[in-house]
Amino acid sequence: MNREMIMSALFARLISPPLVFNFTADTTSDDVALANVSDTSGLMVGMPVAGDGLPLDAVIATVDPAVTLSLPAIADRTASPLTQGFQTAARRLADPNAEQDMPALYLIELGEVHQYRESNSPALIEMDCEAWIFTRVGATESAVPASMLNILIDGIERALYPPRSNQGFRQNLGLRGVHYCRIEGEIQKDPGHNGQIAGAIIPLKLLVAQSEETRAISIGRE
Repeated sequence: MNREMIMSALFARLISPPLVFNFTADTTSDDVALANVSDTSGLMVGMPVAGDGLPLDAVIATVDPAVTLSLPAIADRTASPLTQGFQTAARRLADPNAEQDMPALYLIELGEVHQYRESNSPALIEMDCEAWIFTRVGATESAVPASMLNILIDGIERALYPPRSNQGFRQNLGLRGVHYCRIEGEIQKDPGHNGQIAGAIIPLKLLVAQSEETRAISIGRE
């Protein structure tokens, strides 16, 4: 097995659409509509979006029939580069109180469980890690601190569990030797009622064959 290849593939999955999606659009001051959107395939209603011409705390309000925002644009821009989802993503945890670009995602590696096996059975390893997410909560009294956490957790589920999951699809990260990667355990939430940063810790578990060569394959049924 190749641990670094596995973790790199997991991180890439966590920064794939809708969790991180770059596109361009035209903005018009005091208008919630985005024009000439370059790509809508990765957009998700409720996800935060940031970029030149947009106000803080804007989220995607609608995708179809038109892409609109929860808040009107603050400037006229043509083909403005915009990013939906996490503005910061890393495999090394940083102090969220010092982080300016929110929401933020950090993939944290934990331990491994090497299962007992008979001599003729395959060696399987459970790899544990966590996705730590932080979002800066709006200061207004009407803001619901947990709302954005819920949307971001929904986005992580969508990235890990594509629509085919209800037909038995296992997320193997596109790697031979990975039996599954999934959310498993208790999701811890700090909705940030007493401050302006809300956070969640999402437990992720991977089951990996120790003796099988880790290499890329097409994502599909094992």
